[in-house]
Amino acid sequence: MIRFLLPALLIALVAMSAHANDVYRTVQKDGTVVYSDRPLSPESVRLNLSSDPTNPERVAAEAEARRTADAERESQAAEAEPSAAGLAAQVELRAEACREARKAYEAYERAPRLYESLPDGGRRYLSDEEVVRARESARQAVADFCND
Repeated sequence: MIRFLLPALLIALVAMSAHANDVYRTVQKDGTVVYSDRPLSPESVRLNLSSDPTNPERVAAEAEARRTADAERESQAAEAEPSAAGLAAQVELRAEACREARKAYEAYERAPRLYESLPDGGRRYLSDEEVVRARESARQAVADFCND
């Protein structure tokens, strides 16, 4: 809360400086900072504050720039958030991938020999090491897609 009060107090002091000639900053024994129009103790420090009249066109331009930036951020945030339909589609794709991974894993575990199909329609049987890697890859796919 103090983070918000201090800037407000400084703005008020700047606004008052047009009417008051001097502004003093005093740090009390408990660490509290006090601003006043007169020194409260010998440790008070006079601040040199100045202010310019408010330019209504500049204030309006800055407010419009903030509104535009806020609208842009909201638009980007809305685009970044996945929609409910998109999430449902992702869940269904993941479920399908899980079913396929389980099917492949079960086939790899049941088959005494594994092979790959060649472009000419022939087969190349996998070596023992390749079978172990293929089964491990299928097991990892089930773990990745099925959250088991």
